[in-house]
Amino acid sequence: MKLEKHYFWKIQDLGKWKTTRFRCTEDHIKDDHPEAICIESSLIDRWVPETDEEMWEQYRKTSTGVLNNPGQYLPPKTATPSADFMDSLSKDVPF
Repeated sequence: MKLEKHYFWKIQDLGKWKTTRFRCTEDHIKDDHPEAICIESSLIDRWVPETDEEMWEQYRKTSTGVLNNPGQYLPPKTATPSADFMDSLSKDVPF
């Protein structure tokens, strides 16, 4: 994994200075806008996978950041209703 620094940039478009809507690296922005000026306060460090193994490791991470066993499928857990709850449904409820 490599660490990339992403910023918002000030670019000149049709003679006017505008701020980019998306953060990007210096290498990426300088291809199209060599005059771009970095906005230092918008820095975000991002870890970017370099190999296929790193990409798949990132892919397998859940929203909690816990890595699942790569070869194991975990079906979603379903809650089973308790016997007391099921018995209460069979009783007549007067309204």
